[in-house]
Amino acid sequence: MTSGQWEAWLAARLGRRVIVAYGRARTAPVQVVDDTSALRVRLHRFFGEAPPEVRDALAAWLRAGRRARRACRQLDAWIDARLAGLPARPLRRARLRPSGDHHDLGALAAPLFDRDFALDFEERRRPGVTWGRRARSRARHTLQLGSYAPASHVVRIHPVLDRPSVPIWFVGYVLFHEILHAALPGHDHGPEFRARERACPDYERAAQWQRTHIRRLIREARRGRQAIPRA
Repeated sequence: MTSGQWEAWLAARLGRRVIVAYGRARTAPVQVVDDTSALRVRLHRFFGEAPPEVRDALAAWLRAGRRARRACRQLDAWIDARLAGLPARPLRRARLRPSGDHHDLGALAAPLFDRDFALDFEERRRPGVTWGRRARSRARHTLQLGSYAPASHVVRIHPVLDRPSVPIWFVGYVLFHEILHAALPGHDHGPEFRARERACPDYERAAQWQRTHIRRLIREARRGRQAIPRA
């Protein structure tokens, strides 16, 4: 049925003007707005193929709401089945922002990919690198300085590190650590991961710098401003 056919069909059964439009919303396949001029109904496009019993159930629900229990159950079951049969939504490509105010993650990642991870991504796509969203942190005792999201294949670095007071080599180490997660999926901090992490030239001094400054990093992440002394 077209939207126009739905309008005529529902108007005849409800005894009032009905305006129907098709959409693609999966979280709300049926949306209704009742104003003085008309009953405005927005349906997912799969309602164009609704069988007679589903059309009757929709009309009963529009007329009586949840009081039409049998119609509600029938309508809900049909909608659930149609939603389950829809193709999966494509993953949105993450927006990358590698250039920060003080440190450029793209420039830091390039030699890592060419030198340390050349074989890891020889036949696989390199992960994207970006600064994380700038927002005040709620962390009190720990702070996640970076992360790797397998679903989007993106490495994110906490923006608290995008400061001139944070050594560029420390940012490079955090980036190395997160790219290593992408290079070794399923080896989360296991023996192979630890061995390669320790092979990073800046591993020891980065670990020391983090121990010295982590509390202040946490405070500044909560405040959203810079007050870290230079190394």
